[in-house]
Amino acid sequence: MAVAPDEIPGIEVARVLQATAGAGFLLYCLVALGLLAARLRLRARTSVTGVGPTGWQDRAAADRS
Repeated sequence: MAVAPDEIPGIEVARVLQATAGAGFLLYCLVALGLLAARLRLRARTSVTGVGPTGWQDRAAADRS
C-alpha cells in the first residue's frame, strides 16, 4: 500500500526542518569563511607592515636577534 508523500503525517515539519538546517549550515559556512578571511587579511597586513596588534611581538624578529 503506497501513500502519497503529501499525505504522510509530519512531512511539512520535516521539510521546514530541512530548510532550516540548510540555512543554518550556510550561515555557519559564511561565518567560517569570514573568520578565515579576517585572519588572512590580518596576517597579510602584519607581514607587510612588520607591525602587529598592540602588545604583539614579531617572533621572527626576536629569533633573528
